[in-house]
Amino acid sequence: MSKNKRKDYTPAQNVALTCQVGGVCPLCTEPLFHIKKGKSYKAYEIAHIYPLNPSPEEIELLKDEEKLSDDVNDEKNVITLCETCHGKLDKHRTVEEYRLLVQLKKRFLERSYQELLWKQFGIESELVSIIESLYELDITEIDNGVDIGYDPKTINDKTNQSISRPTVRKIRNNVTDYYSFIKSQLANLDKSNAEFSNLVSLQIKTFYTKQKQQQISQQAVFDNIVKWIQMKTKPQSKDGAEIITSFFIQNCEVFE
Repeated sequence: MSKNKRKDYTPAQNVALTCQVGGVCPLCTEPLFHIKKGKSYKAYEIAHIYPLNPSPEEIELLKDEEKLSDDVNDEKNVITLCETCHGKLDKHRTVEEYRLLVQLKKRFLERSYQELLWKQFGIESELVSIIESLYELDITEIDNGVDIGYDPKTINDKTNQSISRPTVRKIRNNVTDYYSFIKSQLANLDKSNAEFSNLVSLQIKTFYTKQKQQQISQQAVFDNIVKWIQMKTKPQSKDGAEIITSFFIQNCEVFE
């Protein structure tokens, strides 16, 4: 059997692969570059997750394991590791190590996909003013007695075991504290920008539908929507994006 030839990855691919892991070895967290006399030097190697040319023992070992690509040189099947971790991997590969690398790579690929979605999907800039107003709001002045049609069971019915209980509790608290205020802010913007709230709702719903199509956990969906809103509106903290996401969960654009 002819051996697979190791691919020479382009400088752009090297940059993409090192950025994908955040510039550190995903196994030991050592930096993938070292600085000497003011210059940066490469301290990583591109490792194949499924071996480039597996030994008979490795073929048997991994015969029932998930493969990220049929092409061993595909970027989906490689990951940047520090030289030490790559050396250990090649000397004695275990099923546990292989599964760990597969899960890590899938996580990195999902994050790259989300970053692409953040660029593709826009959101109305006026939403920034609502988020900023959350930080100026005195929570003690909110009239929580206003009937918003909120029932804790509604949130419970919309969520499942794939989202953490602390996150569900956070959503419920955000809705209880801020739903009426955000609703009134949207109504005010509608006066000067007709259909603003409908447009924002549609944008949130469309992004949520894109998440839902991936068949990922509700926790991942919530986190991805929060990150998207955070990237687009740049609030003072993640709290603002979480509150807005919670509002649209209660408003049925998310977790219908």
